[in-house]
Amino acid sequence: MARFVFGLGATTNLNDTYPWGLWISFDVVTSVPLAAGAFVLGAIVHAFHIKKLEPLARPAILTGFLGYSLVCIGLILDLGQPQRAWHIFAYPNFHSPMFEVALCVMSYTTVACLEFLPAVCEKFGFHVPLRVLRTIEVPLIVLGAAIATLHQSTIGTFFLIAVNKLHNLWYTPILPLLFWTSAVFTGMCLIIVEAVMVHRYLDQPDETELLATLTRIIPWFLAIYLGLKLYSLIFLSQRPLFDRPVLTTLFAIEMILGIIVPLIMFLTKKIRTNSSMQLRAASMVAFFGLVLNRFNVSMFGMIQENQKIYYPSFLESVVTVGIIAAHVLFFAIIARYFPIFEHHPEEVDYTIPDHFHKIEKQPVPERARS
Repeated sequence: MARFVFGLGATTNLNDTYPWGLWISFDVVTSVPLAAGAFVLGAIVHAFHIKKLEPLARPAILTGFLGYSLVCIGLILDLGQPQRAWHIFAYPNFHSPMFEVALCVMSYTTVACLEFLPAVCEKFGFHVPLRVLRTIEVPLIVLGAAIATLHQSTIGTFFLIAVNKLHNLWYTPILPLLFWTSAVFTGMCLIIVEAVMVHRYLDQPDETELLATLTRIIPWFLAIYLGLKLYSLIFLSQRPLFDRPVLTTLFAIEMILGIIVPLIMFLTKKIRTNSSMQLRAASMVAFFGLVLNRFNVSMFGMIQENQKIYYPSFLESVVTVGIIAAHVLFFAIIARYFPIFEHHPEEVDYTIPDHFHKIEKQPVPERARS
């Protein structure tokens, strides 16, 4: 409320030198790829027909829907004139990557909502809408994957105009491709972390066997990302790379701890197949690498020598922590009261009239009761 009453200048530490701060760096640039698991898993299950991973799809869709909904909230907070958001449609700038991202984020949030609605229909027995949603399920997933691919890469396009501002360790013409690739493997890593956490804290079944399939895919994208990054440094860089010790240290931490270490961990068979806790550790390390990369690109790499450093205000930090807490809280509440982890393939024949339908409640496992 204080942000809308007093404005950005009074409630944040943003200025003309740092027009983008914590809210953009984390709530948008970082949060969008963290919600990429929905479109990645949807493509794996329905485009590549790896149906055994379908039990993981609905939790991933919920994560994506909540993630993008909170991204929209973060964007509204950071807009200088949020009441003019409708100008995006009234005066579209088709040459602006920001227009494309705004349009895609709103479109994908709508698609993610439609993908989540079957769980609501199952909960309350809305059979006609459920039948319609199942009919358009695959087209929705294909559309969602296309939209997500567009804006995941276009977020990287934001920074291509910062030729003389973004440090050469991160500036590269293939930045959109790097952003998309990192979003793919981070989305899968978040699915792993989520599955391990709900098994431990929400008493859901252990999905280590299913997660082993993802762990065979993740190293490929980590290796592709590493190869693209090395290629850009060796062949596409035109300015000094290691001229600033602090940025060099951040880059080394990002590449070693965020890419190389998880790549080795995911290639280790014992970690990949036998230990859910080590699997979570590998995913968390990759997760950390993605967060650091996005901050390096959108904040740290933008700092010029002898320039005043930006520090988030208390309100900026509290809002960001609140958004993270809201995501976790809403996920836990929805997972408890809606059929998110119980997959219902075709237990109801939706071709017969609605008044014949009866969705039987699944028995609660003994350990869930306890």
